[in-house]
Amino acid sequence: MGVPSKLLSPDLAARARALRHDLHRHPELGFQERRTQAKVKEWLTAHGWDAREVAGTGLMAERAGSAGDGPTIAIRADLDALPIRETTELEYRSVHEGVAHKCGHDGHTSIVCALAAVLDTRLASLRGKVRLLFQPAEEGATCGGGGGRVMVEEGALDGVDQVFGLHNWPGFPKGEVRVITGTVMAQEHRLAFTIRGRGGHASEPQRCVDPIAAGVRFVQSLYALVARSVGLGGGAVLSITEFHAGTANNIIPDRAQLTGTIRSLDDALGERLAEQVRHAVTALEQSTGVTVDAVVERAYPAVVNDPGATGRLERAARRVLGDDRVSSEGLPLAAAEDFAYMAAAVPGCYFLLGAGDPVGVTPGCHHPDFDFDDELLEPGAAVFLAVIEDALAR
Repeated sequence: MGVPSKLLSPDLAARARALRHDLHRHPELGFQERRTQAKVKEWLTAHGWDAREVAGTGLMAERAGSAGDGPTIAIRADLDALPIRETTELEYRSVHEGVAHKCGHDGHTSIVCALAAVLDTRLASLRGKVRLLFQPAEEGATCGGGGGRVMVEEGALDGVDQVFGLHNWPGFPKGEVRVITGTVMAQEHRLAFTIRGRGGHASEPQRCVDPIAAGVRFVQSLYALVARSVGLGGGAVLSITEFHAGTANNIIPDRAQLTGTIRSLDDALGERLAEQVRHAVTALEQSTGVTVDAVVERAYPAVVNDPGATGRLERAARRVLGDDRVSSEGLPLAAAEDFAYMAAAVPGCYFLLGAGDPVGVTPGCHHPDFDFDDELLEPGAAVFLAVIEDALAR
């Protein structure tokens, strides 16, 4: 793994794995993480942290070092699962049909819980304060999320000097850190369309206004729109991820429903593409005779890493992992993350922790076969601890 010394004792490592497996077995969707909240609070209390509820199903806990005044450093983990059916045969597979930890938030939470246990024995050498944030509802597109925004609104970052978060990432070498100053994850627009036509018998399409044919044409026009609008530099993607229509093989339906997303590395580019999508809706209506109920709405902002916080993260990661295991290769990503709200509120840094084989060999995040790699608990906690020590060591 590249970590020169073991941070977690065998007992703590075993308990952190057991916690992770328990959370995996009992996943909960955004703003429903009551059991998860209780398990994390129980862990924190056992290790000397006084946790209080925030954002409904989230938690925040803070402790001061014994070496005097100093800055406040916040570490964030996410709690929620996804509305996905698990297809693994793991002993600790989800007990809730259609809900599963397929992004690794169970692992992120367990990393920060392990960190809390380590800090319990190291606060005497630190000045300032450490604040641990366990955030609900990160999965905004699928779980009505935006828990990061709610945490900020409820004061979870008040008084914080810097905030740090991570995400495991299949496709980057296992245990390596990827981090970059500036935009690290994309701004998001959410798309939803109901295309209304006139249904009828499949043998008489000339009597119908076919919403499926219109929908296919619409998807092609949207994909062409991005391909012809972005240019060589790229910086944006548009994906249609749902297309639902029809009830039988001999009926042309009267409606089709589509959803999708725009991801862009530049706010102005994202807004320009969103406006072009709205124009494409009007063009579809005029050319096919359908009517379209369209939702094109701005969702998460881009995650923008602060130079100072990023420099601190890089120093810390290089110290515990080695220079050759920290880089900016492969960044930024077109994924979106509501850590964006935290990084906009105070200087922040969000980094990726490699999870191993390329996607396609090892299932990627949001795949029904995905499972967080327990071997990442050690380097994740070690990097966070090194960040805290870089900021708070006397």
